[in-house]
Amino acid sequence: MRSGWWIGITAGVALGIGTVAAVDVATQPATAAPGTVTVAQFKQVQRVSIAAVKRTNADHKKLNRVAAQLPLWAVSSGAPGSNLLRGDGVVLSQRLTDGNYRVRFVRDVSQCTWSGTPATDGASLPDAFSVRISLDITEPTKSQLIVRTNDASGQPKDSGFHVQVFC
Repeated sequence: MRSGWWIGITAGVALGIGTVAAVDVATQPATAAPGTVTVAQFKQVQRVSIAAVKRTNADHKKLNRVAAQLPLWAVSSGAPGSNLLRGDGVVLSQRLTDGNYRVRFVRDVSQCTWSGTPATDGASLPDAFSVRISLDITEPTKSQLIVRTNDASGQPKDSGFHVQVFC
């Protein structure tokens, strides 16, 4: 048993040297064989790259249509003229006639859902106020909503309101 110790030591040394050699080879910098690229090869690579960019852009357009987006919202005072108090993604809120308002957002809202509530930053509103919202179909970018506020009898009445848009 004592006579075989040198076999174990020899095997251990051989294994250690082999590991060091393998690590050395694996960590050498990569080198490329010298060569030339023909014009035809370069044009082929360029066509593949252009096609990949076009596919990526098309995919991004699809994602923008279906991906969840941040909600848009607007707070209007209901006062004559421009009456936007605050909001996110909203361009304007404007009183058109008694109880009729136009609210324009930064993007198409035709495929979204929207809701509105009568509201005010000051005195409280009577409970009977209502808000009706519809898409402004006369506007080509489909980024406007028509908001109508009514009193308890259903008559148009100026009122502050909040509008939320979820896509």
